[in-house]
Amino acid sequence: MIENKKNLEIWQANRKYLTSGHLKFIACGAMLLSHLAQSGLMYQMGYIKLADLFMLIGRIPMPLFCFMSVQGISLSKNREKYLQRLFLFALISEIPFDLAFSDNIFDFYSQNVFFSLFLGVFMVYLWEKIREFKLKKVFKLGLIILIFLAIYFLAEFFMTDYDSKAIIAIGLIYLAKNSKVLTALAILFGFAFEATVAGFDLSIPYIVYLSIPLILLYNGKRGTYNKWYFYAFYPVHLILIYLLKIILL
Repeated sequence: MIENKKNLEIWQANRKYLTSGHLKFIACGAMLLSHLAQSGLMYQMGYIKLADLFMLIGRIPMPLFCFMSVQGISLSKNREKYLQRLFLFALISEIPFDLAFSDNIFDFYSQNVFFSLFLGVFMVYLWEKIREFKLKKVFKLGLIILIFLAIYFLAEFFMTDYDSKAIIAIGLIYLAKNSKVLTALAILFGFAFEATVAGFDLSIPYIVYLSIPLILLYNGKRGTYNKWYFYAFYPVHLILIYLLKIILL
């Protein structure tokens, strides 16, 4: 906990800037735009250029969600409950996710992003538990690597959103959490796979890295908001998108 307090103090160096609430509002807004296009709704309605733009804006949220998830597990007073909330909303969100993107109640070939965040955060949770063990460093390192590989292949096997790439990104962000510069580098490497977006008329390279200045402006404070809003936003907005598809298409 002492190290987590030091980490928080580092991020509070710029007190007047963005709270975690600000980052989450930005991420949710950009995600909504992306999902309006990704679901096929805007493309099928003929708004091709605007849909392309929304897809590009949608590259920004995932680094923010990964970063805030690492902050959440690192600073949570009850880490087990934090994990339970992520897993619960992963389950709640799966049918809305499948309806919005595949028009089926169940699509076993793609699972929602809450599962990716849960697996990544669970990995971090286990890493921090291992650090408490009285073992030689080489054994701790071996266990950390084994846990990473297990979570990595779980994400691949269950085909979670962003699959193993999300696990790598969350791991890098966690390892860099005590430094703003290292956090920026972690996002540069962790999200290199999204640096360019092929197949869109409005292809703009590296737009995913617009998340970095937002994270660097984070001041370590929670801000004023109801945490359940952000959990509920994900399944609710997916249900609304599915209903819009039924009504408009």
